[in-house]
Amino acid sequence: MAYQIYGDKRIPLKLLSFSGQCLLTISLVLGFGGKAIAQSTFGPPPPPPPHIPTTDIPTNTNIPTNTVDIVPVEANCERLVGVFCNPIELPPKETSDIPKIDTNITNALCAYSKTCSSAPSVSFNSIQEDVQTASKITDSQSWVIYPIIFDDHIELIVVPPSGKEIRKVSPNVKRDELTETVQSFLDSIRDPSSNDYLESSQKLYNWIIRPLDSDLKGAKVKTLIFVMDGSLRAIPIGALHDGNQFLVQKYATATVPSMGLANLKIPDRRNSKILVMGLTKATKDFVALPNVEVETKLISSKILTENADIFLDEKFTIENLKKQQNTKNYGIVHIASHAQFLSDVSDGAFIQFWNEKLKLSDLRTIRMGEEPIEMLTLSACQTAVGKNLGLSGTALIYRAKSVLASLWTVSDAGTTPLMLDFYNYYPKAKSKAIAIQQAQLDLLEGRVKIEGGKIKGIGNLPAISLSQVSGDINLKHPYFWASFILVGNWL
Repeated sequence: MAYQIYGDKRIPLKLLSFSGQCLLTISLVLGFGGKAIAQSTFGPPPPPPPHIPTTDIPTNTNIPTNTVDIVPVEANCERLVGVFCNPIELPPKETSDIPKIDTNITNALCAYSKTCSSAPSVSFNSIQEDVQTASKITDSQSWVIYPIIFDDHIELIVVPPSGKEIRKVSPNVKRDELTETVQSFLDSIRDPSSNDYLESSQKLYNWIIRPLDSDLKGAKVKTLIFVMDGSLRAIPIGALHDGNQFLVQKYATATVPSMGLANLKIPDRRNSKILVMGLTKATKDFVALPNVEVETKLISSKILTENADIFLDEKFTIENLKKQQNTKNYGIVHIASHAQFLSDVSDGAFIQFWNEKLKLSDLRTIRMGEEPIEMLTLSACQTAVGKNLGLSGTALIYRAKSVLASLWTVSDAGTTPLMLDFYNYYPKAKSKAIAIQQAQLDLLEGRVKIEGGKIKGIGNLPAISLSQVSGDINLKHPYFWASFILVGNWL
């Protein structure tokens, strides 16, 4: 019998089996004025995660960290799983490295997507002003954290809402060891019958979070925004574990490809028109998705009962998508279908429509209404990984302010409850980051569950029957709740 560890308690997990294909769900949300849900399907037994590339965007080029005096500081730190975790503090520099680091990432993303006419630039002061505004709007003290990977250590550079930048170092962390630890974490967390992921999860916590623990606690920080480097882009940050609890139990989190590409305009909650599109029948290359029909009907009849248009199967075409978006200013576009986003080039990714594939490189031809996309939810095969945050980074450039994307293939046992609960919180939460945090906590702490093939505990919704599910499923394992990360505008 395998157990999940929470503090000093052990909770038994059940072995699960899955069948089917990978499913993509997209919800393009222009406003908070209503609820929506996403859709997934039972997928195959989780395949090994993709190999983590060792060639990274050169964010740390010419950053002379060896030109300052390194001063050890005291830290309330335990030796967990044999990892050295005593942080090293670096004094602030006269000129911050943040603008150069952020601009390098932005330039690489623009080169990947081939969409930027001119790469936006930022300064330390502009980022700090954004963080200060975000903290006030959300009533949640927020920090932006840049973990920078070097050959033999990790440097953490923090932009707080006020004051000077904070710089810490996790020493003696070899680049290869970090990559292997990330790979081990992704391998093990995808097995819902095991808690083997805890060892690598705690290592990563010690390297990325623990050096900042006392600072975070002292500043009463509630939201962490990460600009990740290299292999760290592939990790579910909320599932890092400090030995007693998960990071998600302490902080709301989000990532941004770069602050230069983060559109932090305050969301408009008024537009709740919804376009629902999806694939329920089998096609030449893909199997049927019976839960798409269940979920799309629930959206229009139980969640958003007004201003809903539905196009399934034969009507699920790229032409209809273009036509509808050109004639109506939808607040939400919900697309449920198969997809593949494993390519490191934009031409290699696609979304399956009824009669053709929409390539990522052609996404720019789809007019997404007069306003920028507020929210894009992607539930597919590793949509957020890849050299530049995969589709997530590119979607931000394609006028999507926010992206909720998956890091691995998830069964609908995890996706549907999580997405329903996320959208239940979405209209009233003070930020998207807080909404996804609350939804993840509901699964982790057992408030939302699957019993007798039905989802229970989501707001005021009655029990929701799942297709092809008849028993109980334990959703407390991070395999179910940690696969989705929020990218971009977290407000």
